[in-house]
Amino acid sequence: MFPVLLTLGPLDLSTYGVLAALGWLAGARWLVSRRAAMGLSEDQVWDIVYWVFGGAFLGGKLMYFWVTPGSFALTFDALRYGFVFYGGLLGGLAAGLWHARRLKLPFLKLSDWCLTSVALGHGIGRLGCLAAGCCYGRHTDLPWGVALAGDSSRHPTQVYEAALNLALFAVLARFVLPRVQDGRWRPGSALVVYLLGYSVLRFAVEFLRGDDRGAFVAGLSPSQWAALAVAGATLAALAARKRHA
Repeated sequence: MFPVLLTLGPLDLSTYGVLAALGWLAGARWLVSRRAAMGLSEDQVWDIVYWVFGGAFLGGKLMYFWVTPGSFALTFDALRYGFVFYGGLLGGLAAGLWHARRLKLPFLKLSDWCLTSVALGHGIGRLGCLAAGCCYGRHTDLPWGVALAGDSSRHPTQVYEAALNLALFAVLARFVLPRVQDGRWRPGSALVVYLLGYSVLRFAVEFLRGDDRGAFVAGLSPSQWAALAVAGATLAALAARKRHA
């Protein structure tokens, strides 16, 4: 729809890249603004941001190469575009866990704050997909359909997911985190709500997607299977935690 925000000579500044960067910056700045509640210095929070971002970048790119046969290439364009969110989520969690253990920081407490910021950044960044014309929906006759990929009216699934991510951020920031802070809920509760909440919203939105997302199995996309796996693993971890409580 609006893939290039600005052209400077031979350089095109993509709208997707700008919105993705704005989403990352918004999430990072929100996290830094909560450093006192986290019990960390500003430098410590930025260290966490960079480690998690690095893990998310690597995980998202590797999973994209895995689910998109023939896409692997060590070029600048191949590194700029093409990421799978669930790969980024797992990579970011792994990097965050390693960093927290290395510095003896409470991983569950930090993950509550970090995943809340991810919901904020993801909500903003998804609008970049609308500008780029990727991650588009199926045909619809609804009045808010948008023209994408040769169809005059498609579901704006990018907007759906952006709005749902921002709603998830509001729930986490205003309802879940205050209860974790005052001790009513245990550390890790926001992490659980995020993993289950995002899995549900992503699973639902996928039914309206119309772009190529890899091979379907039993009528479900790779992202839907990933959502089921993450939700199942989260529920299993909760059950195990209750048994050992």
